[in-house]
Amino acid sequence: MPRRKLIRSKNLPYHVTARSNNKEWFQLPLLQVWKLSQESLKEAISIHPVELINFVLMKNHYHMLLVTPEGNLDAFIYEFNKRLALKIKDQTGQINRIFGGRYKWCLIESQTYLINCYRYIYQNPVRAGLVRYCEDYKFSTLQSVLGKSLFVVALHDRYGLSSLCDLECLNESIQDDDLEVLRKKLYRCVC
Repeated sequence: MPRRKLIRSKNLPYHVTARSNNKEWFQLPLLQVWKLSQESLKEAISIHPVELINFVLMKNHYHMLLVTPEGNLDAFIYEFNKRLALKIKDQTGQINRIFGGRYKWCLIESQTYLINCYRYIYQNPVRAGLVRYCEDYKFSTLQSVLGKSLFVVALHDRYGLSSLCDLECLNESIQDDDLEVLRKKLYRCVC
């Protein structure tokens, strides 16, 4: 099946994810990958500016929500993934690729979908059984939003999501139907 053509938007947000090769865990401690991810984001944004809304790193993939005012999603993600992969390879000595395939993306065109996506990203560690509450996961920009830690990249909240979604809202389960829509749009590329 051919890759779908990228829909370029300068105003609408994207949900993006990329998974490691063969769904294997990154071969470094997650804290180290978190630091490398932040460095790589900072470097990639300096070359291909984007507005990062949120970012969550899992053991074998990441999720991010961002806006591309220059319509440069492909260039930014290429730069970020390349830099992160090279940093991981440099520290682990891996010779094979780090990411298993191309990144997946979905353009978000409705407020309801945007709010659900924002929550979905922060709830990923909860659904994986790693923590009980979103705010307890260390490798998430939510830590920075709550003032618990610093994140080296500025987070943008042009949609007012942090005021719409307090901790109670973020920790409230997403309806099964809405979860299925989120997964289908991102993983089956039917946005």
